[in-house]
Amino acid sequence: MKKYTHSINTKILRLIWLTVWFFLFRFTPPFLLNKWRVFLLKLFGAKISWSAKIYPSVKIFKPWLLEMGRNSCLARNVDCYNYDNIKIDSNSIVSQNSFLCTASHNYNSKKFELITNKITIKKNVWVAANCFIGPGVTMNNNSVLLAMSNLTKNTKENYVYAGNPAKLKKKKN
Repeated sequence: MKKYTHSINTKILRLIWLTVWFFLFRFTPPFLLNKWRVFLLKLFGAKISWSAKIYPSVKIFKPWLLEMGRNSCLARNVDCYNYDNIKIDSNSIVSQNSFLCTASHNYNSKKFELITNKITIKKNVWVAANCFIGPGVTMNNNSVLLAMSNLTKNTKENYVYAGNPAKLKKKKN
């Protein structure tokens, strides 16, 4: 985990992004203008494939810390709280109402500092609806996180996880 500091430049850029998100991103039709949403994210520094699918209701805290591979998807109402990097590789889906959280607080400190760590979602991963993925987590290739699960540890390749906290359930067929 890294300690995080808030710079004035970041605050100004976030304010500009929120304005663009609200007026030019949020109210676009879900099945149209996807390339427009990708373009706006690219304008703000996202490393994102033109074939990635991002629904207009997706919240992205800092687009410049988002990377998405080809045919990846952020579905309706996904919240990318990315104080740190979020990388989603090719053919991976984060389903509706999921929360990707790269930040927490150092609860052992009197200053309660913000601490961050990246999230990596590798190739061919499915994060089902209403899931939480915490800071520092890597979901390895072909892994699945079933609905309403809370993932705080890395997954193994080709396995299915579920629960709160998420536990390994079975090998994926």
